[in-house]
Amino acid sequence: MRTLLLIVLCLLAGAGGSLYLDRSPVWRPVIDNMIAPALSVIPNAKRPDDGVSDALLQSLSMLPCYSRNAAFNDMPPSWMTRDELGPLSAQALPKRDYPDLRQMPGLVKLEQILSTGGTQKHHCAATRIGRNWFATANHCVMMRGAATLVVDMVIVAPANDVMQPDTIIVPATAAICHWAWYNSTGKFDDDVALIYVEDVSRLDHVQIATMDSAAAPLPPSDYQNAYFAGWGKNGENRFLQGGRVSVTEIGETFIEVDNSGQFSPCVGDSGGPLYLYRDGQPRVVGVLSSVTTDACPPFGIAFYMRLKTYEDWVRHVMIMCIREGEFVCLPETDRA
Repeated sequence: MRTLLLIVLCLLAGAGGSLYLDRSPVWRPVIDNMIAPALSVIPNAKRPDDGVSDALLQSLSMLPCYSRNAAFNDMPPSWMTRDELGPLSAQALPKRDYPDLRQMPGLVKLEQILSTGGTQKHHCAATRIGRNWFATANHCVMMRGAATLVVDMVIVAPANDVMQPDTIIVPATAAICHWAWYNSTGKFDDDVALIYVEDVSRLDHVQIATMDSAAAPLPPSDYQNAYFAGWGKNGENRFLQGGRVSVTEIGETFIEVDNSGQFSPCVGDSGGPLYLYRDGQPRVVGVLSSVTTDACPPFGIAFYMRLKTYEDWVRHVMIMCIREGEFVCLPETDRA
């Protein structure tokens, strides 16, 4: 189907030009948006009002793993706003200088609410990779180990200090996790998930990041200038932190970074992006999956899922799960 549609584009714009654009990490998402309505008509899928069949989702390693409680739309819970800071909190200062948010396109904070009062939270980060889509780690959505009740999940707009009363907080509508992530081995393989946000009007200032692409992969030399960012434990899950990291190994599905015990990603930075520069522009190449120590300091080795490897999975999710402007890949328990 995609090939047929590209042929049509070729007739309109020239074969060479259309194929070049389809391989471009900048233009490929634009082409996806143009042809998504045609690609979404896939055999064996149920009608849009019934969602997509479990068999089809599983065949593409797509696991619906979260959908928001509709009751929260009518009565916004307390965690959708920040309280005024107390005297001690207002005087708190970060441990290091803030990195430049302008160099971190798409970066947002992700919070899972784990108690009905909103006081217990799971802290992560995510990266905006489409108008309504944010990439993060699977364990930031499904949790790890024993099952934990997830009351709600929200996107927090990027800021140096995300505990200020004017912090923008937007509800996450639903999420798709990689089906192969969690298994009895306890490994972090396939630790990737996509979050869908229906109303992104308050996030218009968050730039859509450019992902690394298998069609035009970054050369190894570009990995010498990698950097990370997030609101992890070392920043009290409040203050933005980030900096350079040294890439020590590049695998098919992962990227390892190691700053030899010096400042680097920490617990709470999970799901956040690993950036590289290409042609003077930041490009997202990884999603933080795990770190080898949570003391911070000292800092351990960090492992990122390599987004280039999951490019087709990401594209399938973004195309399959939207029908006539509606998100249809809901967990079985949330289907009408």
